[in-house]
Amino acid sequence: APAAPAPPPSSAPAPATPPPAPAAPERQHVAPEDDMAEEDDPDLDESALSGHELIVRELGATVVEEFSNE
Repeated sequence: APAAPAPPPSSAPAPATPPPAPAAPERQHVAPEDDMAEEDDPDLDESALSGHELIVRELGATVVEEFSNE
């Protein structure tokens, strides 16, 4: 059986460069006092951990020795 003929070369040239990406939107400046959560914010999690408790929970840390800052 004869081999299938090669497809004819395409007459449309391939694009040389991709179209430019859209520019990222500019960040708006927010004052620190406007960036704080309100006390009645329903998304505010009162049980959120910070400091030592957070490190113990997330990383399994243990206190080896404590130093006083006196």
